Amino acid sequence: MSTHSKETKCFQHTRRWRCLALTIISVTLIGSSATGQQRKVPSDPVRFIDSATGKLIPEVLVIPRYSSFSGTSTMLGEGPQHGKHSDYLAKPFVYRAGESFKIKLPKSRGLPLLPFIFIGKGRSLEGTFIFAQGYRPQSFTALWSLGDKRELCLTPISNAESLIVLDEYLAPLERGAADIKNNCGFWDLPAPCALALDFNDTEYQLVRSYLQQARQRLNERSPNNKPWT
Repeated sequence: MSTHSKETKCFQHTRRWRCLALTIISVTLIGSSATGQQRKVPSDPVRFIDSATGKLIPEVLVIPRYSSFSGTSTMLGEGPQHGKHSDYLAKPFVYRAGESFKIKLPKSRGLPLLPFIFIGKGRSLEGTFIFAQGYRPQSFTALWSLGDKRELCLTPISNAESLIVLDEYLAPLERGAADIKNNCGFWDLPAPCALALDFNDTEYQLVRSYLQQARQRLNERSPNNKPWT
């Protein structure tokens, strides 16, 4: 099942450091080491809109997706790279219409050797995963956009399809799993994948509570208050 649209991004094997190189705006030298960070995401409100009615959706669950690379890279994505790559979900939050849209950015640390050679660990924000009760989940990567581009239309879905999303795709989040290894395409990742869940206890509880409330409301709408099967 296709659950959300794809947006253009750097190629899988080079995007980590290429995106990092294009977005780093602050580098602090400490001896021979360096730290860097992506360009700050604007905190302007984001409009999440019902594609059927055009109305503003009052509340959504936002789950940022990050990537990490440890090793040696050319930063520009040209030539060989040696190291370990991983993807992970972290820093989830509930966003309410009209509020500032604040996402935490990770820092990268390492040792620059030549103008475009870097040894260390780089982290970057890849995008966000948006879930709203009664809508098809969708990715949102236009985080640095401004004005009328800072909005995303979500498609309403049936109660039955909503329960399929919860049971088949979001169940690892609801039960507090350590990682996700199935349904890679749902998370915009090629198979095989190992998407880590880097949540603390408070964040796990926030996500679990939001999904359980969605499930409860759907079950209350089903015949005789019984879950869909």
